[in-house]
Amino acid sequence: MSNANDNTQTVVPRSKRLRSKSSDDVSSQSDDWLSVVLNEVEVDPRIDTWNCFFQDTHVSRHKPQNSEITFNTPFIFKSVNPAQNLVNGAESNSQRRQEFSSNLSSFSTNFHSEDLVGKVVEVLGILLEEVKKDIWITIVNKDHLIPASFLREFNKLVHDSHPNNVKTPFIKCVEEFRSFISRVQSSYLSPDIELFKNALNSYCQITSFITVVHMLFDTVVMDFLCEDNEEISIRQLSVETFMNIFHDDDNFLKRNIPFDDQPPNASENLEAFTWYYRLVVRSQPHYQCDLSMRFHSLNIHFTTLEPIESILSILYTKHFLNVLAKEQQKDHGQFYTPREVMRFMWDRVLIGKGNITWIEKLLGGSFQNSNLYSNQTPSNWGVLPQAPSVLDPCMGIGSFLCEFISRLTLAAQQCPIVWNNSGAISNLLHSLSVNLWGIEIDAFAYHLCKINITLHILPLYKRFLHLTSLINDLKLSRLHLFCNDTLNLYLPKREHTWEYENLWLLRSPQRLKFDFIVTNPPYMIRKTGFISEPDSELFDERVLGKGGMQAYAYFFWFCVERCREEIGEVCLISASQWMGLEFADKLRAWMWQKCHLVEFFQFEPFKVWRKIQTDSLIFRLRRRNEPISNSIPPIQPVLTESSILFLRYMNRKATLQETLQAYSNFDPNNAQFEKDMHFKLSLPYPMTQLPSSTNSYSFTFLMPSSAVSAYLHSITAHLPSLCDHASMKHTWVESNPLIWHRGPNTNPVYALVVRTNWAYSKFGPEVCRRWLRPVFYWNGKNGGKEAEFWQKMGDELRLEKKESSPAEAYVPFIINNSGGTTIAKDGLEQDRSMYSLIMVDRDAVDKVRREFGENSEFWKYLKEARKYLQTGFTSREVVYCGTSKCGIDVQTKIIHPINYGYFSKNQPRQRFFIDEDNVCVTNQCIYFTVKTTTRLPPYFFLGILNSTTIQHFLSHHCKYDQQGRMRLFRENMAKIPYAAPTHSDGVEWFIRCVQRMILSRQMLYEGIRICGDEDKVASTIVEKLRRGAWQLTGREWQEKESNAYNDETSVVLREEQDGNWVMVKQCRGRGDGVEYSLCPGSGVEQVARHEEEETTEQTTTFHNFSSAADVAVMKDHRTPSGSNISKTHLMKPFFESLLYASACLQYAIDQYTYSLYGINAKFQMALEEELKLELFEAILNKYPRLNGTAGNVEEEEKKGAVPEWGERLFEEVEISIEEGQNLLRQKRTILLRGYKNLK
Repeated sequence: MSNANDNTQTVVPRSKRLRSKSSDDVSSQSDDWLSVVLNEVEVDPRIDTWNCFFQDTHVSRHKPQNSEITFNTPFIFKSVNPAQNLVNGAESNSQRRQEFSSNLSSFSTNFHSEDLVGKVVEVLGILLEEVKKDIWITIVNKDHLIPASFLREFNKLVHDSHPNNVKTPFIKCVEEFRSFISRVQSSYLSPDIELFKNALNSYCQITSFITVVHMLFDTVVMDFLCEDNEEISIRQLSVETFMNIFHDDDNFLKRNIPFDDQPPNASENLEAFTWYYRLVVRSQPHYQCDLSMRFHSLNIHFTTLEPIESILSILYTKHFLNVLAKEQQKDHGQFYTPREVMRFMWDRVLIGKGNITWIEKLLGGSFQNSNLYSNQTPSNWGVLPQAPSVLDPCMGIGSFLCEFISRLTLAAQQCPIVWNNSGAISNLLHSLSVNLWGIEIDAFAYHLCKINITLHILPLYKRFLHLTSLINDLKLSRLHLFCNDTLNLYLPKREHTWEYENLWLLRSPQRLKFDFIVTNPPYMIRKTGFISEPDSELFDERVLGKGGMQAYAYFFWFCVERCREEIGEVCLISASQWMGLEFADKLRAWMWQKCHLVEFFQFEPFKVWRKIQTDSLIFRLRRRNEPISNSIPPIQPVLTESSILFLRYMNRKATLQETLQAYSNFDPNNAQFEKDMHFKLSLPYPMTQLPSSTNSYSFTFLMPSSAVSAYLHSITAHLPSLCDHASMKHTWVESNPLIWHRGPNTNPVYALVVRTNWAYSKFGPEVCRRWLRPVFYWNGKNGGKEAEFWQKMGDELRLEKKESSPAEAYVPFIINNSGGTTIAKDGLEQDRSMYSLIMVDRDAVDKVRREFGENSEFWKYLKEARKYLQTGFTSREVVYCGTSKCGIDVQTKIIHPINYGYFSKNQPRQRFFIDEDNVCVTNQCIYFTVKTTTRLPPYFFLGILNSTTIQHFLSHHCKYDQQGRMRLFRENMAKIPYAAPTHSDGVEWFIRCVQRMILSRQMLYEGIRICGDEDKVASTIVEKLRRGAWQLTGREWQEKESNAYNDETSVVLREEQDGNWVMVKQCRGRGDGVEYSLCPGSGVEQVARHEEEETTEQTTTFHNFSSAADVAVMKDHRTPSGSNISKTHLMKPFFESLLYASACLQYAIDQYTYSLYGINAKFQMALEEELKLELFEAILNKYPRLNGTAGNVEEEEKKGAVPEWGERLFEEVEISIEEGQNLLRQKRTILLRGYKNLK
């Protein structure tokens, strides 16, 4: 092991402050990042001059003794140039620098720093525990040190840690607190004392955290400004001197805001948590000396600010959020931006255009090279360099603002005429205090932000010290940082104060504009977390709505409104759903009118934040001087702005850093870009007009599309829509054949949908026949307050498990009677449906009261459900919902889940199925009905909707993120074109195919229920059915000597979030595993049996195979041990025959639809490859593709005609179905005979 000294850097003597040459390998870098940023005459930051005057490295020359943590080599936190990852070097001011090239990779942190930052956090964590113990002892023994605000904060913690809806105890005075303290150490703790003890522990954790952060701040400042060997008193004095340049209200060494000067919601006054640092740590220097010695013993010296943000964010997450506020990220949408992403965003807004460079953008003038301005001297400047105005409305710990300060420092350092003039440095510092604005709602994050920003001002302050001794002349105005809620910007109680006047300015976009707004708005729906109701004076409800809007949309509005017209820049990172989803229709229209859209960069899920399953979108825009007029655009528009760029990097194996690198390197004029880079350049307004025929104003047209999408658009642009864009009949277009519906919002859905068997036992048959109807439904969750409600109601099975959606293409996968998922066609009334919908709306409440009375179980249930699940609806006496859209009056409808997930190997196709039994649906599903003016039956549209062609349109128009998840909203479905058929023979043949597909799938489902190992068979058959495969080759399909089947363990399908199915192992009766069954209730409750004579007659409809007696037999036949009747392998010919028939029919349906839309064979294959669909040669060789050609007159006549192989395929399918029916009939006969013998 090498000695520590071997890797120790040479110390630059402090008195010399020489600039040394940079390493030779710099010029070997090939990526020319600064060729975009710098003009030819601009100073090139080849050498890392970030901290060139501050390279006072203080490294111990001896191996540390008795250190708690040891390194193999000494470490100094070296500064890293934002333009290049090099240690500090320097050269003379007059020497011209060489050509420099770099790229985004250089914006990563020091490659040493990740592990070493962890070591620093570890040291601070150890110190935090020590401080926490001492704080507890101090509170117990030295109450004279505790501030008056302690009890207020302590009572808040007691209240926050107490269960909801329960009155919390309250400590009114110090004597009462002392009484509590005396009882904490007893062996038995009452609930109140336990609550107080936990609150006190939280208080000590917070106070120790704040204390340690301040001690870290002191250490960094002392290391940055002083030598190691200086006295601790001198080192501490350097901290006080530095803090004295700030306004008294920003000097947190003595900060104490009067309570009345704070906004109504602010918790900025942290005096209750900072007293220990001020009164104990600051008064006893050995505390600070001890921390410095711990770091220095590990050869850690803070001579640069490079690691500070990482240390603060990790420390805050590990020792604050994870300990005290685990829900903070979810409830406040707090997800801290990775540093490389933050730097990338600042790169985008600082890229120079024309003659404007990044240095000019930051300094506000042409100061980059004194050689260009030979007559210019500091004394004859017209204007001193000044920091531009910057806003971060959700600044967190201040990372974006600190990055701006660092780049401003670098810009000054690149300009000798600025860097060597104390007046210029002083002016930059003053302009920073005036032009840097930020808002943060969380008081502790806000406090960390102020510390972070204060530290990042250190380099400019130190440079000022080197240039002048007039330190007392430097006094900054108060920083414009506010602990407030951006959605409200609460004003303090007292007017005519600094806080009041500046918040008043910030509330009005007409009074205050900014040059740069770069931030990461919170990711969350406003109504689901601790997000307040936005102030209507700040936000336009006509654009943003009154509820349900994503919180980040309000920040979009806030930022755009406060951006300086034309020259200001806004760069944000958010989820991408707002680009196309319905909730942001009006917001997109407003943004199109108000903004120049510049560029978009999309990131797949988990790429930016490893724990967030949503994609991310970085986008940049500028505010227009005048909004786009709604009038007719000019006849000959003049293009005055650049094209809108959208980039999507599809290399899923690439790291975040590699993805950012690819985005930075991309040049649309260079054809040699990476094959995984998908891009699109869209002409801006007025060359591009948003469609006027719809109110959706979708931005999805900006996104890159494949060659297949472009081709399909070109051949279908003239076609009508599959359904109408709006629900108003007077707006309907006759040529649009379908009507889109969505089931009602049965709020609360977990109360108005009940388990049918439970309802019959609870309410009685009369109530259920009158007010309950079968509903197509599945549990989307388990647990929570809803589950507690059902336990209280006596139905623990209601939310016992999260269920899979039973929706499948053409026919839903169902299990009959109470054990099943949804609807059965025969049997007793209470056995026809697993779930029922309570059909009580507002008008029906009085009818229920009159018919059954307020003492009935039904009325009591409705009342309890309102009280427990609708606590905010105090005006309602009982729970009810609108039922007009549930579809009970629609005999035939085509249903599909509204949230579809994404296409995958286990879910390769959509799942439209037909209902002809007046089944209700909830808002889990959409459904289509056919217009009376459309002379085509629903079966025709069922086939079209399940075709590969429509699948591609769904993927293109309905997906809302890069992962491909889809929502089948009306506006999205209305974008799908419809090609009407012209051949009646073709339509008839197509409908026959669809009907045979329904029959074959019904038979397959019936065969699954006959098998003994039903769950395992279901997983295999359903997967084959979806993929269009038919060969069964697994071990379970081979004849075995033993019939032993381990019923304790089976492999089943589980539907995960958004409808995606995966194979999982189920252990029956063992904890959570039981919830993941495709058929969740196999035989839980016995069905009533009806006597039925044995029959061998061939049935004409498959529905006769599902009687209650048959189902009872199918369940009971598994009882005899040793019976070979239910061996799985005996059903192999049956399944393979029908699976093959289904595959042929789906191929026929797809080919007919291709023909109808005029899609040629080449693009058919490209489309299927894009969707990752499998086609098998056995079918393709028999039935060749139909080569439809849109626009060809001869081919147009063949569109929608019966294929030349159509009847041949149909005959083969009929044979397969007939064979399947024979096998099924034989199986049922054997089962019925065996059942009667058992009886």
